[in-house]
Amino acid sequence: MLSVKAIYDGKKVKLLEKVSFTEPKEVIVTFLDKDLSDLDNESIYRLVEKGGSFDFLKEPEEDIYSDDNLKIKYK
Repeated sequence: MLSVKAIYDGKKVKLLEKVSFTEPKEVIVTFLDKDLSDLDNESIYRLVEKGGSFDFLKEPEEDIYSDDNLKIKYK
């Protein structure tokens, strides 16, 4: 699978990067509400935190490592 940026002008999709495929390929086109490159790290962190995608990591059974598993301990 390969993802590349493109622009849709209302009629055609223009790829912004060179693609080396020579045969027809099935694609998925996602229309973005805004330019996601405007998101800074802090905004992404808040979005992930609110979304709950990583809430499972708070479960006790996910806490499988301890400091004893470290190969190098930094002070």
